[in-house]
Amino acid sequence: MDQMIETERKVLASGIEINYLANEFLFRQGQKAEFVFYFQGGEISLKSFNSPEGIVYHANPIFLGISEVMEGKKHTFSAETLLTSKFLVFEKNYFLMLMQEFDFASTYFEQKSKEFDAVFTELVPH
Repeated sequence: MDQMIETERKVLASGIEINYLANEFLFRQGQKAEFVFYFQGGEISLKSFNSPEGIVYHANPIFLGISEVMEGKKHTFSAETLLTSKFLVFEKNYFLMLMQEFDFASTYFEQKSKEFDAVFTELVPH
């Protein structure tokens, strides 16, 4: 478990911190995934064709876009800020390089992707 904590520390230290203003899109459903976002605080709305009313999220930090970047897919939902929100951003190629660089990164990101899926089951296509 200490190795996972150390991996998380290294990964998060590698992200670029960006604040998004209210009503800015991180990405839209169907858009090619070019970045992974780590939501640190604020409020975001996540919407998909499966869940057009959307989900408002402002709880614990969570990664957005891991599986899309890892699998080379398009985003399966849209993410828009509702309030000024803070993120760590990882460009796709840099993110994939981190997967190779850190010993437990694959396991860490698989776990984080599953956490996202568990929280947002209605956004994840079945």
